[in-house]
Amino acid sequence: MNLQNEIEHLFISQRTEWDLLNDNCKQLNNVEVKSLTWGNDIEVILQYNPSRITSASAKVDTESIQQRKCFLCDKNRPNVQKGIPFFDKYIILCNPYPILQNHLTIPLYSHVPQLIGNKIIDMLALAESLPDYIIFYNGPKCGASAPDHFHFQAGLKTNILMTGENDLRSCLTIESNLKADAEERFYDVYNYLKSHQVHEDEPMMNIIAFMENNKYIIHIFPRKQHRPWQYSANGKKQLLISPGALDMAGMFITPRKEDFDKINREEIEDIYSQVSMAII
Repeated sequence: MNLQNEIEHLFISQRTEWDLLNDNCKQLNNVEVKSLTWGNDIEVILQYNPSRITSASAKVDTESIQQRKCFLCDKNRPNVQKGIPFFDKYIILCNPYPILQNHLTIPLYSHVPQLIGNKIIDMLALAESLPDYIIFYNGPKCGASAPDHFHFQAGLKTNILMTGENDLRSCLTIESNLKADAEERFYDVYNYLKSHQVHEDEPMMNIIAFMENNKYIIHIFPRKQHRPWQYSANGKKQLLISPGALDMAGMFITPRKEDFDKINREEIEDIYSQVSMAII
């Protein structure tokens, strides 16, 4: 049985056993979505998904992280949550708060910080093993709600999440038929971005990787800010949006109905201008 089939069976069994996952998967099939467009070339899809309120509002400062149990460590995960080992160092889990169809969280067994380091090769291996999926990574200051425990996420492909650069935000794209070449070129980009953020543990970024037409494709979204000012604004000016890889690609997740209803093109443009780092 290949890995994608194993994952299909995992979702079937987990939805039977785990009410939270089953309920939120059902809700995902009925979420409200709408589209904002800029001419014929650029689209942003908004998803109203109230199950994501915990992730969007997560406190990720050092003190808050230290005061809570890590929900990706095996000893702290629900007993009902089962997974599939990958490379003997990752565990593939059904995400109980899905944004995408077949939304997966893929943490390391070991509790180490969310830093891509030498793990891009693992991301490409996942993309190779899961050709119907995108694999995504949120940096520790770029949307990760568990910056203390390294993990990837994945979900079934949608066109909006496979688009590269547009006029709203920066995206650096790597395409190669060879995994080793894609890895080498990624670290060229990594080192370039690091030179612009020398005081960060790693350059701020979101990453989406997938296979298409037998090519390894990596989209790197350089970041200069974690959250826009609207996130912490008061009253009607607040928009509870904490951009991660999917938002940067073009799928904005809004856990509050009032944000979903009121957000407009100008606010999308403003959020991107605040968090996306221009590449010169």
